[in-house]
Amino acid sequence: MPYHAKTIVVGSGNILFKDDGFGPIVVNLLEKYFENETEDDFDPMVISYIENEFSKEVLKEVEAKVRDVDLTGEVKFIDAGNGATHFIFSLPDECWEKVIVVDVVEFDAEPGTVRTFSPYEMPRDKYENVHTWSVEEPLHELAESCEVVIVGCKPGEISTPDVKLGLSDAVEKAIPEAVESILNEIK
Repeated sequence: MPYHAKTIVVGSGNILFKDDGFGPIVVNLLEKYFENETEDDFDPMVISYIENEFSKEVLKEVEAKVRDVDLTGEVKFIDAGNGATHFIFSLPDECWEKVIVVDVVEFDAEPGTVRTFSPYEMPRDKYENVHTWSVEEPLHELAESCEVVIVGCKPGEISTPDVKLGLSDAVEKAIPEAVESILNEIK
């Protein structure tokens, strides 16, 4: 299994559908800052978007949060896209101690609100990927073998089926808080 690590951080979603790209954008951003010299797993298209179209203030906030963090332990960042989440969650590695899923989640809050969920408190019938596959069941099964948390952000706009790149302002501004939540979960 290529995801052999104690902690994996999985970004779920599709960057083609506005805020649905939150998870992949966050994990690619983290991969960029915590780049492993022997691995190059980030998506060049996402990194280009971050470097060219992202708010410079948001990037400065993220840089401040990651500046003194050492992740020399076994942490792997994975951009899982859409369907890959089911593959990853259904084939866990025995060394996984914690899985942190980063995704948009529909819950009663303002767009851009970040919250950490357990897989058992996910809003029923509200946590699906773009193909309306429920993600709850694979996460419940995975939670039997390791700790699972979801760092979720309330989306402002999911453009499915229309292709719209880029995050809404509220979701983009939520990224530093999401990064801080993820780093707190890794510790």
